[in-house]
Amino acid sequence: METAGKSVSKPMPWTKAKKAIVWGTAGLLALVAAMLIFQRHAIANGMMVARGERAVANHIATPIDLTASYATQDEGWDIPWDFQVFNNVPLQIDGSMYLWGAGNSKSGVDFPEEITGIAVNQKIDTLYVYHATFYSAPNGTPVYELVFRYEDGSSVTNQLLYDSDVLDFNSGVKGNRPVKGPTGPNSRLAWIGGSFTAKGKQPLRFCLTAIKNPQADIEVTSIDLYSCKSRAAAVIMAMTAGPSDLMK
Repeated sequence: METAGKSVSKPMPWTKAKKAIVWGTAGLLALVAAMLIFQRHAIANGMMVARGERAVANHIATPIDLTASYATQDEGWDIPWDFQVFNNVPLQIDGSMYLWGAGNSKSGVDFPEEITGIAVNQKIDTLYVYHATFYSAPNGTPVYELVFRYEDGSSVTNQLLYDSDVLDFNSGVKGNRPVKGPTGPNSRLAWIGGSFTAKGKQPLRFCLTAIKNPQADIEVTSIDLYSCKSRAAAVIMAMTAGPSDLMK
């Protein structure tokens, strides 16, 4: 008597090979796509930096030298330093200036209430300020004042407001949520990423604010900064003088 056997279908070697080819091709295409995205980003960034360098070389924009006023030259933060271009504005970022805030004072860190005599000695159409804050404050709260001092002895005071112009540099930067930028018409979210340390704490954000100079025909000799003594402490990283339409 013959014994009935079960027929078992086994995949042919060619079927396995086809699957490997499909998966391998998909992986290769993903790698190529990632490389192209990275290359496009690198090219775009390089072009942007080159445009910024040309703008400086042609005196279209002039980074203000803040070296004498920086609190430190090496923060150890994982953020962009040296020559950068954000929102079409060339910036020289070599350190940070801090102004007093109640939040920092309560935590045992006292920053100066004012920084005065930042040398400018040129006519300015618009001043672009790259900045953020330690700690937040109610929306609309004055964080600090920026004062233009002119060669004729006059001055103009500008107030920078929380939410409208500047924001806490790590509040609201969480996971994949959209990062909130400043709400004012003259400010933009300039940069997101990095951390306090390279080991990967919460990402940071920095804002860029355009301050129109109402006396553009008079040379600005210097700039003074004054804390408005709110909870938020101002962090000013860079300033650049340029035309009013420079920022995107």
